Amino acid sequence: MVPATTIVQHLMDTAERTAGNNPVAVAVHGARFDQWVTASPPTTVQVTATPASATHHTVAFGRSARATVEVAARHPGIRPAPWSVDPATERTPDHTARLIYTERWMFHGPAFQGLTELSAIGASHMRGTITTPPAPGALLDNVGQLLGYWIMATRTERTVVFPVGMRLMRFFGPHPAPGTPVECLIRITSLTDTTLEADAQLLIDGEVWAELSGWQDRRFDNHPETRPVERFPQRNTLSRPQPGGWVLLHERWPDLASRDLIMRNHLGSDERTAYEHQPPRGRRQWLLGRIAAKDAVRRWLWDQGEGPVFPAEIGIREDAQGRPYAVGVHGRTLPELALSLAHRAETGVALVVPRHANGAAGPGIALEEVADHDDHALAVAFGRAERELLAAVTSRSGGSHARWASAFRAAKEAVATAEGTGLRDRPRDLTIAEVRPGADYPDAPPARLIVDVAATIPGQPPRRYEVHTITIANPPGLPDRDYAVAWTTGPDHHEQDEESDQ
Repeated sequence: MVPATTIVQHLMDTAERTAGNNPVAVAVHGARFDQWVTASPPTTVQVTATPASATHHTVAFGRSARATVEVAARHPGIRPAPWSVDPATERTPDHTARLIYTERWMFHGPAFQGLTELSAIGASHMRGTITTPPAPGALLDNVGQLLGYWIMATRTERTVVFPVGMRLMRFFGPHPAPGTPVECLIRITSLTDTTLEADAQLLIDGEVWAELSGWQDRRFDNHPETRPVERFPQRNTLSRPQPGGWVLLHERWPDLASRDLIMRNHLGSDERTAYEHQPPRGRRQWLLGRIAAKDAVRRWLWDQGEGPVFPAEIGIREDAQGRPYAVGVHGRTLPELALSLAHRAETGVALVVPRHANGAAGPGIALEEVADHDDHALAVAFGRAERELLAAVTSRSGGSHARWASAFRAAKEAVATAEGTGLRDRPRDLTIAEVRPGADYPDAPPARLIVDVAATIPGQPPRRYEVHTITIANPPGLPDRDYAVAWTTGPDHHEQDEESDQ
């Protein structure tokens, strides 16, 4: 994304060119940043300046940002006095400037890495030194980085921040040359669940070069569990691996702005377009499924000894039947993999296995929210023998009828997904034939359901699937929901061969 301060520099440059007579921009009033601006692939943006007075120009950066730029023949001759700080109110930061880049507290590339010293931190202020980088807008971007470090160092949640507005920026001299050291003092003026506001003063050789008032950052939802992915996405996943080889993802970004940020960090440009084309009510679940699928593929690659893999290097596509598959992007080549994903409410799951060489059915995973089913719903989903089996296993286990019924339905859905058909309106083509205890390895799922698939076309043999099932719950902080997860890696060829021999 294009940094907000780079946009500000474009606004200032445009105002200076529009005004004529070689003026200099001495202030920026009411800067607002309404939309992300994608830096890659390259984008053409129209920047327009409209005179509001002899010294003020209203400048727009496409539909993404706007501000009023004040110009003058020269910078002000009188500078404000430097702010003072009580040393008793501050301490040495826990990190060095170098470490916040090498440990990826900040995601910025070399052209924007200007922090060279973190001098002191307090309950409501931050001091540091910026060595002026060469990129347009990079010096002021480092003010934002210093402010971003303050909230990361003093808070544990909602620590991802991006600028959304700046009330007033005043400049008292020309922009310093690259390599010039600039002292920066930030004062925190307001902190809420959604916004962080601050003022900043920048000094060169002890004199104030710029004073920023009302710098406003939007705080985005994040969680301590997401921090490793924010810092090293090439080595970590938002999803957690589960016994049985699948991955589980819970949504930790419930508000729209935070979801948009997560989306941009995990999807490529084509996938972002596909996301925008999803119905608004279904976007959050669609995104959960895509992230879980990418994570499942990346974890499978790591299990095979692969090195770092970024989410954007894995593309999730759909074939003509709507079945997902994975492709390598940005030069990455993937082996032949079979993929299945599912999502409900705040949860997504995915399963990846090597694709069968003979084109046999692949994996299937399903997710059902645990809920009571009335007699009519049960009669539609299950035959008489299945309903009797459901009643028997519920009684024998002492468990919840709703949990077992949801597991039965999820098992059928997983098999239908593996078959590439979906349950649609033919749930009776699949039959829950048997319930077996879970496997004997540690953390094994508690039950295995045997699902038979009837032949629906001439010459097609019946198939039998072993489906693992487990019940999971949303973690604290999310709505109170339980889910039945069911998954299979394909038909049980051994049992089918035995039946054929008989």
